Amino acid sequence: MTKFIITMATGLLVMLSAAGGSFASGDERQAGRTSDHDDQYRSKIYGTIQNLPNGMTGIWKVDGKEINVTKTTIIKEKHGKAEVGAYIEVRGTATGNTFNAYKVEVKRGSKEVRIIIGTIESLPTGKYGTWKVNSEAILVKGDTFIREKNGKAQVGAYVEIEGIYSGNAFVAHRIEVKRAK
Repeated sequence: MTKFIITMATGLLVMLSAAGGSFASGDERQAGRTSDHDDQYRSKIYGTIQNLPNGMTGIWKVDGKEINVTKTTIIKEKHGKAEVGAYIEVRGTATGNTFNAYKVEVKRGSKEVRIIIGTIESLPTGKYGTWKVNSEAILVKGDTFIREKNGKAQVGAYVEIEGIYSGNAFVAHRIEVKRAK
């Protein structure tokens, strides 16, 4: 009887130590590693870079959101440079209104043609100058083709704009009014 109790106790200890090891490695099983960010909400943001600080570290503006990029943030530029106009994926953690990036990956460079669809919020005097569409500044120059078949290009009109980012500005090549005011 004593041998039976010793055998059962030994078996129980082996089972408990094996279970304890698997419970202890729960964080390591998540994505195969642990992270300093486990206590925060992890997320991804996709968008176009609208503004960058000097030196790349600091607050980036991506589709109206503020992204905190630090010296430890990994920046991958395989598909283009991380510059205004580039389309990026940001991985990080959200803490309140702040999004802290631990990885930024350029998905598409800034020199590719883009399309912006939205409502005209403001116009300069005349057709040429800086328009505001969906809170974004659009530079309309003399060589910009403006198609007004479906209505006039005026505040409140719904438009499709094709162009590229050049420096800090979105330069329109073609604007088509899709729906009048």
